[in-house]
Amino acid sequence: MSALNTTARFAARWLLPAGVADTIRRRVGSQAAGRPKGLPSATVAANRELRNIHAGQRCFILATGPSVQTQDLTGLAGEVCIAVSHFFLHKDIDRIDPAYHVIAPYHPPFDFETLRILFDGFSERYDDRVTYLMGHTPYEHSVWNFLGANPGCRRERMYFVDYTDSVQLSEGDCRRPEVWDLAGRPFEPRTVIYTAIQAAAYMGFSEIYLLGCDHDYLNDTTRVTNHHFYREEEGVSDAEHLSAFTTERWFKEYYFRWMQYRLMRDHLDSRGVTIYNATAGGMLDVFGRVDLADVLAGDAKEQVAHVR
Repeated sequence: MSALNTTARFAARWLLPAGVADTIRRRVGSQAAGRPKGLPSATVAANRELRNIHAGQRCFILATGPSVQTQDLTGLAGEVCIAVSHFFLHKDIDRIDPAYHVIAPYHPPFDFETLRILFDGFSERYDDRVTYLMGHTPYEHSVWNFLGANPGCRRERMYFVDYTDSVQLSEGDCRRPEVWDLAGRPFEPRTVIYTAIQAAAYMGFSEIYLLGCDHDYLNDTTRVTNHHFYREEEGVSDAEHLSAFTTERWFKEYYFRWMQYRLMRDHLDSRGVTIYNATAGGMLDVFGRVDLADVLAGDAKEQVAHVR
């Protein structure tokens, strides 16, 4: 694939509305010498091992918004937790002891140097009991390519979710089983939380609680740092990536996130799966709000006010 085609595909992925992006990506793919090469079929098929292994249980998705710096998460000890991105930097990570860790597909400008930081963090903070789910797209500096060049970094329990040629979630396809299939081509993530929700649904959880999903970038669209609970120098900085965002682009991004969260919510509701937002504050109002302390005490559901 030419450099121009590669650039066009990633521009479509991150800058354009869903329908337009899908159309451009398909056209670029059809004009290229060959379609983007996805992961080996056996690698993708291995994800079936995760299907419904937590049927009927609850889980907590741990994102990295600033709110988790002050929110008391110690009560999550003994709960099934799905951490994302650099959550392993949390001060209570040993007590929380996540069972799963999810990484979204890497994209420009992130490279192998940033992945090295990520995998060094895994080695320092986790033991071999953690199960990893890694998002993949045909990007030069993908996790898959990084592990090909650095096989010693591979963890024992690691699965790969292939988003090669995935489509954006839309009204027309949100109920199609194949877009929820981790052993196929699930719908494309706009944020790592999408991948975590897909994984939770695939593993059969019936209650999914979100923490650290502040989603409040619109409060100050000029700020490109300090969007996480950890200091920039401790993890990977988003400054270069976010510096390319205009206010208009932020409005587009948040429109599609809110719309797609709504589609996830409604579809999963129809399957008997409920997503709750236990984040302390933040802007995300798509999911019913609950207080973490009430959830852990067992009396939160009466207080949930679903937004419809």
